[in-house]
Amino acid sequence: MGIVFCFFSWRRKENVSVIIAMTVILYIFSTGAGLQLFPIPSYPVPSAPSAPPQLIIVLGGGTITDRYQNQSTIGPYSLLRLYQGFLLWQKEKLPVLVSGGHVWGRESKTEAELMAKILLSWGVPPEDIIQEDQSRTTWENAERCADILKEKNWRSFYLVTSETHLKRSILSFRFFLPDTVIIPVSAHPPYDRAPLSFVDFLPSLQAFYAIAQIIHEYAGLLSYCLLK
Repeated sequence: MGIVFCFFSWRRKENVSVIIAMTVILYIFSTGAGLQLFPIPSYPVPSAPSAPPQLIIVLGGGTITDRYQNQSTIGPYSLLRLYQGFLLWQKEKLPVLVSGGHVWGRESKTEAELMAKILLSWGVPPEDIIQEDQSRTTWENAERCADILKEKNWRSFYLVTSETHLKRSILSFRFFLPDTVIIPVSAHPPYDRAPLSFVDFLPSLQAFYAIAQIIHEYAGLLSYCLLK
């Protein structure tokens, strides 16, 4: 699209340099090669937990509502997080706390309810599933989950979310649970980590979404610095 704009702008001799710059920026933001310029926010990974985990917390990552079929399901990020939590459950057989309320502007089923339904279909028994269905933000995820952990006297847990989201999530949970052992678990990287090839120099929606995720997280961390 930028090339088309360049062509017409060149013919009209108007704003050529601006359009070229926009095209270059759009190209960088849409390629795996350009993604190398946007490092993922780093987060601490303990070499060995100081206490055995007692719980698996999975944070919701959005839902998809189909108003034509009058139904909702979890989005792709939520599904990847939930699957990672499920794999941990298979290995550890710990309770799974799914966290997420109504998405902003949506009044369908909560993220927690939708995730719990999928866990049940995967064979996780109801007694191993805990729902936190009031939170709408990462900060509220931590606040509401902290109430549950304090009530149960749990002091160590796995925290499962997208890799780009881990640092902000850990900061949030540390605020409400300063003395609790948090074991971060990346549900998925933002982009394919295969060796760089010519494919990474071709524009793709996957790369664009990955860069958007990283920028979103840096904006969230900045807001924490300014407001929290």
